[in-house]
Amino acid sequence: VPTSAHTGEGVADILMNLVGMTQKMFVDRIMWTPMVQCTVLEVKVIEGLGATADVILANGTLKRGDRIVMCGFGGPVVTRVRDLLTPRPLRELRVKADYLHHQEIDGAAGIKICANHLENVVAGSARLVP
Repeated sequence: VPTSAHTGEGVADILMNLVGMTQKMFVDRIMWTPMVQCTVLEVKVIEGLGATADVILANGTLKRGDRIVMCGFGGPVVTRVRDLLTPRPLRELRVKADYLHHQEIDGAAGIKICANHLENVVAGSARLVP
């Protein structure tokens, strides 16, 4: 698959091929579970939303108002989910635009979590729902 790191062209295609091959190879091992598994990709402050965390929700269900624990630079960050956002259909999560608001989201999905005290969360860490 031809790709370009400068323009980003082909990156989505190569990821789609990688995920497709993985699903075919591990079809017997892939299984959805109700236990929440989530990984933080990026943390940023967005005007109008405050601190947000872009995460991949692999398994489980995340609801607005859930108490969550994330790894922070100064220790664990315990907070409540203010809002769960996803990009509009056919839009990317990293592009600044209007978002769809959800009461709850089932895995697997890429979502944006709005909550207090997310500024010091470590990207790449797991997120827990106690």
